[in-house]
Amino acid sequence: MSLLLNSSFTGASSACLLHRERSRRRRLRVPGVTCRQGSNDDRSDAARQKQSPLLLDRRDILLGGLGGLYGVTAGPKVLGPKVLAAPIMPPDLSKCHDAKAPALHDHCCPPYDPSETISEYGFPATPLRVRRPAHLVKDDQEYLDKYKEAVRRMKNLPAEHPWNYYQQANIHCQYCNDAYYQQNTDDVPVQVHFSWIFLPWHRYYLHFYERILGKLIDDDTFTIPFWNWDTKEGMTFPAIFQDASSPLYDPKRDQRHVKDGAILDLKYAYTDNPASDSEIIRENLCFIQKTFKYSLSLAELFMGDPVRAGEKEIQEANGQLEVIHNAAHMWVGEPDGYKEDMGDFSTAARDSVFYCHHSNVDRMWDIYRNLRGNQVEFEDKDWLDSTFLFHDENEQLVKVKIGDCLNPTKLRYTFEQVPLPWLGKINCQKTAETKSKATTELSLTRVGEFGTTPQALDASNPLRVIVARPKKNRKKKEKQEKVEVIQIKDIKVTTNETARFDVYVAVPYGDLAGPDYGEFVGSFVRLAHGKKGSDGTQEQGAKKKGKLKLGITALLEDIDAEDADKLVVTLVLRTGSVTVGGVSIKLLQTDTPAVI
Repeated sequence: MSLLLNSSFTGASSACLLHRERSRRRRLRVPGVTCRQGSNDDRSDAARQKQSPLLLDRRDILLGGLGGLYGVTAGPKVLGPKVLAAPIMPPDLSKCHDAKAPALHDHCCPPYDPSETISEYGFPATPLRVRRPAHLVKDDQEYLDKYKEAVRRMKNLPAEHPWNYYQQANIHCQYCNDAYYQQNTDDVPVQVHFSWIFLPWHRYYLHFYERILGKLIDDDTFTIPFWNWDTKEGMTFPAIFQDASSPLYDPKRDQRHVKDGAILDLKYAYTDNPASDSEIIRENLCFIQKTFKYSLSLAELFMGDPVRAGEKEIQEANGQLEVIHNAAHMWVGEPDGYKEDMGDFSTAARDSVFYCHHSNVDRMWDIYRNLRGNQVEFEDKDWLDSTFLFHDENEQLVKVKIGDCLNPTKLRYTFEQVPLPWLGKINCQKTAETKSKATTELSLTRVGEFGTTPQALDASNPLRVIVARPKKNRKKKEKQEKVEVIQIKDIKVTTNETARFDVYVAVPYGDLAGPDYGEFVGSFVRLAHGKKGSDGTQEQGAKKKGKLKLGITALLEDIDAEDADKLVVTLVLRTGSVTVGGVSIKLLQTDTPAVI
């Protein structure tokens, strides 16, 4: 059964109805959900955690889709000692330089006004605005007329105005393609991908873009829609962006995908999936379900690893939500050249669908937070105090902190209620019959350990290794305290190439592996971004290191592998050139007792 809830869970009258109708059933206590009337909830996350929780039907939420919770009380986290606080701070705007953006000839810096002052942002006091699914607003002509007119006016602004459509788009290039260095450095770029910065920075980016559009048409209630790609009805390219005469249109798209009802493939790697539409839909829903299920007990698995000011040798580590998001960028952008617009960081925000796509990414984060009882993901000043600069709806240059955007209601928006089919029961694991057939009819293969030498991935010959588990048959309390994680280190990708590999897990037969790779766990994806050389061609560039962490505690329960001493981990290269430096399985401290 799909769960129908407002994904922000704030003042949700429908949730109260669920509470009254289902109080007689077996129930799950979900912190942070209340029957308090009204949706203008300005309370802090701490206050929301203390409120009386709503009792929801356990059969409808998390049991079939995400598994039962072992515990849900969010306790305070104990922070380890730090030598110095190092939140990411705004760069010196006077020092914008050429970006690694060949599609834009490396130029995306904004006009600089030395007389401009920076102010604290005054958060809006408007009524709560509601973002709606893109596939449900296509017949709302009044809304579409407003949306188109707002974007048209934005595009018609003077080229150097900070609200101009392309100036707004260039913000993404500046902070994603190395146009700024961090404060007090001349060699550490500001980068808002591949880390815990990704979701909050983009939340603010969308917020100010949305507020500016509303100001241009004098409508304080205006919101951008969200591309509802987590439900069957929303998995095609939104029709509202397909009219070539509309200001929402962008010709630089993969026309095979944006027309004729093609289904978005959340595992896309520049090769179209030969599976049926229904199978792609099922795989998409399973990928989303696993992303939530395997990461609820440790936020960095969902959101990305910490990044602190001045760090040079950090291994980039994005969360699995960013991986899902990357596939949509790749699927929409042109298949050749620089993959414009959506497939390249520097040009992605030139397509209006970018903001619609990221609106759903933002919604996914909001749902994740609520499933965790609105607990702060990282009780770390280096995250909470990281600060960004944007031009607001009053043309003021303002600074904002991550700690002030965790609750969307502080920014005065929420999301329309829609079904969440991936929270329900989906057949995401291979059947016992399939596994048995694979092992009896086909030969087994001897698989060794990874070793100490980095290995290049080969698309025609997936890398398969035996990896020892730190402990088998862990008790419930042990799982509450530590999550089991596959770690892949020293991932090297040529900087101007898009790369993707998928990770699978299976139980070995001694030191033998069956021909079936087992269960899909997650992926590594890195979009292309490079820089032109002096001859005008794109530089090959140095290879940057990355890492990947994937939670498997719940997976091992799903496939009855709790008593396995070792696992077979398979890395399947989908596109690009990649080497990896090691594969291991670790136990990491959870950040919430809500281990699933």
